[in-house]
Amino acid sequence: MTIQEFDLPARWRTLLLENYSEAIHNLEVTWPDVQSLEVSYRDIESFDPDFALSIIEEPENNTQAANQALGLLLSELGAPRIVAFVRIIELPPDSHRTVRQLRSEDLGSMISVDAIATKIGKVLPRTYEGVFVCAACGHSSHINQPNEQELVEPIECFEIDGGCGRKKNQTKFVQRVEESILIDTQFIELQEPPENLRGGVQPERILCIAEHDIAGQLNPGDRVTANGMLFVRSQRKSGKDTPIFDIFMRIHSIQRENIPLEEIQISEEEEREIKELARRDDIHDLLTKSIAPSIFGMPRQKESLMLQLFGGVASKAKDGTRLRGDIHILLMGDPGVAKSQLLSYMSQISPRGRFTSGMSASAAGLTAAAVQDSAADGRWTLEAGALALADLGLAAIDEFDKMNENDRSSMHEAMEQQRISVSKAGINATLSTRCAILAAANPKAGRFQSVSEVPFTQQINLKPALISRFDVIWLMTDQPAAEHDKLIAEHIMSNRAESTPEILIEQGSEVDPSKAAKYEGVDTSQGIVNRDLIRKYVAYAKRSIHPRLTDEAREALREFYVETRRKGGEYHDSISISARAIEGLYRLAQASARVRLSNVASIEDAERSIRLTRFWRHELMGENFDETTLQSGKKATTRNRERTLLEIVRRIFAETGETVNLADVLTEAGRLEINRDTAEDIIEALCRDGRLMRPGGYDTLQPV
Repeated sequence: MTIQEFDLPARWRTLLLENYSEAIHNLEVTWPDVQSLEVSYRDIESFDPDFALSIIEEPENNTQAANQALGLLLSELGAPRIVAFVRIIELPPDSHRTVRQLRSEDLGSMISVDAIATKIGKVLPRTYEGVFVCAACGHSSHINQPNEQELVEPIECFEIDGGCGRKKNQTKFVQRVEESILIDTQFIELQEPPENLRGGVQPERILCIAEHDIAGQLNPGDRVTANGMLFVRSQRKSGKDTPIFDIFMRIHSIQRENIPLEEIQISEEEEREIKELARRDDIHDLLTKSIAPSIFGMPRQKESLMLQLFGGVASKAKDGTRLRGDIHILLMGDPGVAKSQLLSYMSQISPRGRFTSGMSASAAGLTAAAVQDSAADGRWTLEAGALALADLGLAAIDEFDKMNENDRSSMHEAMEQQRISVSKAGINATLSTRCAILAAANPKAGRFQSVSEVPFTQQINLKPALISRFDVIWLMTDQPAAEHDKLIAEHIMSNRAESTPEILIEQGSEVDPSKAAKYEGVDTSQGIVNRDLIRKYVAYAKRSIHPRLTDEAREALREFYVETRRKGGEYHDSISISARAIEGLYRLAQASARVRLSNVASIEDAERSIRLTRFWRHELMGENFDETTLQSGKKATTRNRERTLLEIVRRIFAETGETVNLADVLTEAGRLEINRDTAEDIIEALCRDGRLMRPGGYDTLQPV
């Protein structure tokens, strides 16, 4: 049964009165802050299925009728001047498309697209109904403007309306902007989300137009479901129209504005399964084992990565300071210890995970790029980079040390303040990058030298300021150990033996093992939880669990910090732990409670966080952990020898008042157990740094 066009306003009126009378009253009160009434497609379907179908098939007529009916209802309430819009949301599944599925048969019907907003233009006014005045006689004509690409002018000043009858070429028409009806318009570029892409495919994009109150609602990096109608405009080549069209979308309504991790849907059955898992006593071990099961060992590293997935709780203090909840981890390791494997696994398993590699990532690609927009007359717009798109997820950055200096400097703010301030090409904007960062770096010399004056953190090409922003730093060296090596070899071989050849999967003669594993939540034979369930588990925990530490747990963390400070380093300028570490401990304890889906972080969680922290600190620097070494890039012994030699030179210089002889300094240094070669090297370095000088040749020294 087809519904006649004149029947539509009446139907809309009945529907709105039956289901939305309270919402219309609220709209009258909150206007102009809220200018739209959201109507769910499900309500329309239960009201009248045929009517609901007509909305999908003839959206233009229906939206006009709906706005007309709403306007009448509002004027009956005594608010005739309110202009409001009906926005239909929650379209049925068969109207859902991805950007790459849009075809010519979708033109003219209402569809919905899941996407990420990548480019956002400026909100500009456009003529909706133009008033044109004839220059010859002063008569004005009203003309509707359906096309946003060109302005339609009158062809003549019609005598019927009281004009002078002159044609367009005999007179001039001037638009009266103040009398015309203008509406807000914004160009938005939507891109398909990366989760659904096959490898190596460029994500498709579509240019959309948002009008009225939808204009100006989105930021780059927002994930949205845009409902609307497709329309086409002919491509122009050398001033002529061609028979090929570009597809655009006129956005009718936008849903789901950045509810965290909303794109991961969890059914009731899965929620039950997740809660059941959380009750297990060994849940921490089970999830730790499930992280990159194809990589042998590394239990503690995997445990910290598992806690990083869950993360602490980001919160706001009374004075408006934001306290970050994400845990940042740095893996420094020799080549071939499976760092990249871990990173790529983590980026796949984390909700909203992103993987980039240092050499191929620039500052703009990680943060945001200012791009000149060809569609909207060369204006500059912002495109969100990897960190902005991984907002509320995890960004894995491989080859972190190979990035350019300038690119790396943009990481400082992204890691600590978790936002990026962009000031490029006249755009000043702030984007959120509330993501955990997992970075991997290789040593400059190819392998780590453990018996070296240079500390490990200085053997990779990273600045101390950046290193200190990581909560956990793992040192992964490749040391031969017979028993361990045998196990690793066994593990790698059996992994290879059980795998399926890729070409057979592509030909369709074998099943993709990773797809087959999707449907089983827990793999009991190996004792691991599968990828899909972990993603849902993490998303569920992040959405609904926000742990607070008990007094005991806080006391344990405080005790650890104070005790470690008291022990201190062996030299008076050494600091064994800095205040930044307390925050890291706090976050790890919160993450540990989140794994159990508990809103309270107990003493066990605090102890787990202390144990992990002790362990990575010990791996990195042994017993005497020294923050100053991290920050200055020199081991404490080196700093101490420098100071000793400087003091020797200063003392002799003060006593004699003449330039100091190198031989005397070396003799003094020998008494203090600094051997001759080392002393000469250090004096050489001090002269280079300008802290000592040689006024009378090589053998003479003087303090600066």
